[in-house]
Amino acid sequence: MVKEYLILRYSLVEEAQKALNVKAIPTVKGHAILPAIKSDREFKSAGALYSVLGFKELVPSFGYDFPSERFYCGKIAKLKKQQTGEKVPGDIVEVVHDNWIPLSVVIDIQTQHIFVRKDWRYGDPEHIARSLQSAFTDPILATFNHRIFIEGKSESAKFWNIVDSKSKIYRLEFKLISPNILDTNQKARDAVEALQDIFGQDEIDITLKNDSGDLKVPEVLVSNYLEYIAEGEGSWGVVTEGERGGKKAHRSNENIDTVNLPSVENESQTDDSQMELGEKADSVHTLNYKESNLGAEVYATIKHMGKS
Repeated sequence: MVKEYLILRYSLVEEAQKALNVKAIPTVKGHAILPAIKSDREFKSAGALYSVLGFKELVPSFGYDFPSERFYCGKIAKLKKQQTGEKVPGDIVEVVHDNWIPLSVVIDIQTQHIFVRKDWRYGDPEHIARSLQSAFTDPILATFNHRIFIEGKSESAKFWNIVDSKSKIYRLEFKLISPNILDTNQKARDAVEALQDIFGQDEIDITLKNDSGDLKVPEVLVSNYLEYIAEGEGSWGVVTEGERGGKKAHRSNENIDTVNLPSVENESQTDDSQMELGEKADSVHTLNYKESNLGAEVYATIKHMGKS
């Protein structure tokens, strides 16, 4: 069975304020995420309780070939409360139960991609990206004095489809994270680096607006920013006329690229008592097969995107 995964990318930017007792960032920057997934832990964000758990390396096996020591799979889960009605003699009483909503996560520590299961029970794509960023921030900051940013990959064609289909453009917003990933648009990268040298900023926010809805969108200039953002180093927003009057906001994090990947979840538990005589459950072998299959599919996806 396959599941839909969001395609995200993480960036690492050094804090301007130096810290004591921190390690140098690894030569391959993406490896800096490892302290954040080395052990199970819980954390709070915006009043909600989350858990990071079960991360381990995906290991290639016969028939499923991909680089070793590169892909890691685990879960992030969010605690929600679920009310159920339970029948007691003469009454129905409400009972509140813990309900953990898990999302499977695969991390490529070389290209800095994150593939995370899309599940509206957990939250929308923007919420999923922000919760992952919160999950990984403190361990990376404490170890390497670098801050992590996580943004979705969004093809620039989605932006142009919105702009070309609307007659009124009221506002454009671009958020550009300071350069980190090697294959972002060079012109935009040079501009961001030049400003970083002067101001030392982590992000650049560019806002253009026209109250009459006559905002021009120059393709050459905007395309540089969009290509930079498309690699996961920022986000865009555009405000147009609405379908029935008024205005409508469109954002890149509502248009994150997705891919279907094989599930490693057990869809049903095997009941040994129902097995035929002589059969033996081999759940460990099955899980290893599923994980190797997942690693191979993720690697193929990254190669298809031209980022291997």
